Amino acid sequence: MRHFVAPSEEHYQVALTLRAESHSVTTETVAAQTYVTPVIHSSEATVRWRATRRVLSAEKDGSAEIEEMVEPLSGSCAESAPTSEKIDAALQASLREFCAFWSKRETLRYNENQRGLLHEAVVTPSTLAPLGEDPPQLLALWLRRAARPNVIFPELSFEVGAKSKQSFHPAGNLLKNAQGTQTAEWLDSESDPPGATLHTVQQLVWNSSVPLSDPTSTAGQSPQVDESFFADSLTAVTPEDGSVRRANRTASRTAARRVDPVPGLPQPPDFSSKLTLSVTIERLP
Repeated sequence: MRHFVAPSEEHYQVALTLRAESHSVTTETVAAQTYVTPVIHSSEATVRWRATRRVLSAEKDGSAEIEEMVEPLSGSCAESAPTSEKIDAALQASLREFCAFWSKRETLRYNENQRGLLHEAVVTPSTLAPLGEDPPQLLALWLRRAARPNVIFPELSFEVGAKSKQSFHPAGNLLKNAQGTQTAEWLDSESDPPGATLHTVQQLVWNSSVPLSDPTSTAGQSPQVDESFFADSLTAVTPEDGSVRRANRTASRTAARRVDPVPGLPQPPDFSSKLTLSVTIERLP
């Protein structure tokens, strides 16, 4: 659990990497023979900033009013070169938009309770990171919390080896056939001074369909899409006050379209995409 002391400050350096990858095919007909060539587009960008968290006041219920100042580092957005000869203009534009969103100097204010839950203004679509996700925006919602230098404590004893696992089925039409699990475990933190590390894993799988206007739609049928969300976080905390010492957090969303077999090909064409987010947080002196 968090123990807040006001006034106090915490300083962190944060790095956020987005990697986007898509798989498709191209066809070419030569002398009545059609050739199918797999095409892979991938690219990534990394943004870095420093965050200063100030505890403005501590309340009787154990919560605190927090002010977090975000200061982008010089030349903080680094884009990798595309891996394919043909540049995907839409993908590159999306990466630039992502960099612009996270390369802003800003000041956030929120209330944080002892379990690490944050309470702020109502989240609107415009305040979520532009990732080009189809609804629901699971990665953007995950990132909104994962990029903050705090941790949500599970309802679990704060002792090494304590572990919990639960299954869940989200409500709503978008995820009506979804199945998920979430695990949390306290691990021994191999650091000096000693501490504890919270390991959390979230998994969710479901299927959806794509519009009939999509190129993979045939004969008036809308192909099914198998989708998955996976998140894995390791957060080391100080046992004295529960503040974050360091964190490594990753999440990915994969969508693979079901395509009928094509005569002459050993496997059906691969039409899939994957977005991966990685966040590293380091406490500064």
